[in-house]
Amino acid sequence: MDTAKCNALKRSLAGEPPPQIVPIDRFLDGNDDLGSIGCNLMEHPGVDAFRHTFTVLQSRPDVQAIYAQISELDPGEGSWPFTDTVLVIGSIGVEELQKAISHLQPDEVGPGDPEHLPPALSVPERRTALVAWWD
Repeated sequence: MDTAKCNALKRSLAGEPPPQIVPIDRFLDGNDDLGSIGCNLMEHPGVDAFRHTFTVLQSRPDVQAIYAQISELDPGEGSWPFTDTVLVIGSIGVEELQKAISHLQPDEVGPGDPEHLPPALSVPERRTALVAWWD
């Protein structure tokens, strides 16, 4: 784990109201903490699998942005912030997103409820947000 990047991420998000969101590439940059995403998985594919999958997904023309929604900003010394929710913004369909991330074993993939999405998202982002969730 890149401790400097972890601390910088925590500092930058600390001033934002919860739930904070961060671009997925920033969330994963320097992150090798298996407890930071997909921690409930019996056979965790590794943070590199999440990084690769979301990098490929973000390059698609039907995906405008991907954010990690922070569930716990500072889970403890030596721990990266924790997310159980990834927001995918764009025109990608639910089934296509499910197929693209199925090997990451999300518990649910579906449309986001605009009323319950983080306030940091713009109105257009709220309308097109899909949510992937790991319990």
